[in-house]
Amino acid sequence: MANINAPKIEYFESIAAEIISKFRRLQSIVRHPTAYGDHHEEILKTVLRNFLTKRFSVKKGFIYVGHGKVSRQIDLMIIDENSPAAYIFQEGDFAVVLPQAVVAVMEIKTTLNVPDFEKALENVSSAKSLMEFPANLTGIVFAYDGTNPTNDVLDVWFKRQKASVFKGKEDVAPDAIMFFAMGRLLVRGDENKNIGGGKYYYSLIGGKNEIKSGMDSKAYQMSVILAMIINSCEQKEFIKTGRLVERQGFKLVQIERGALEDVRFAFKTGMERIGR
Repeated sequence: MANINAPKIEYFESIAAEIISKFRRLQSIVRHPTAYGDHHEEILKTVLRNFLTKRFSVKKGFIYVGHGKVSRQIDLMIIDENSPAAYIFQEGDFAVVLPQAVVAVMEIKTTLNVPDFEKALENVSSAKSLMEFPANLTGIVFAYDGTNPTNDVLDVWFKRQKASVFKGKEDVAPDAIMFFAMGRLLVRGDENKNIGGGKYYYSLIGGKNEIKSGMDSKAYQMSVILAMIINSCEQKEFIKTGRLVERQGFKLVQIERGALEDVRFAFKTGMERIGR
């Protein structure tokens, strides 16, 4: 039985369709890669703000610890506005933020190929490495389009030199990598397929008996990304106050729809097939 608190998949299908429609609308009148990137960030900001309370803002910028200890520029940062000393600098939607105020970070890529994949890993790592406990900062890579992420392609990507440096340092690597146009979502988990932490990346799909279309798959995976962000906000409240809060994030997801493929990826060693 599906989670009765979760909206029907059609709700998330409409969000996925809206994202695609907005992207195509700009493509039809403008040919400008930088404009595409900026527009994609704005699209995701709008989606996230629809689900977050006013306590959490969505900005672009840097995480600052001290002189010489600054992250790379981060496309989207989810910031806890209740943090008394959140900002070093802010103007509009651009900010330089102290690490204790940051809940999650996202790297947004118009297209994801090998160089962009490696850059996204490094950017997320530059943020998580500044945290006292890197695992408490959710890091997500969201790609609209790009190289088709087949198993063979991902095997090569995870074995490359710049990716291999994350072997043994997975806590500063992304928690999820979404290939939106292709409807593929990689989530990090342990050797027993428990999602959250661990050194492996698994492909998360909707239940095989329930997927009706590519849009249905995108919609389910989009709901997972949103749930991860909201759970990060809930975790921030627990860390700050010590009070247990009712976990609402995964009520957005019909969990029983989910399944992990019997293939996983690890930095340096690449693809590994696992038994059913």
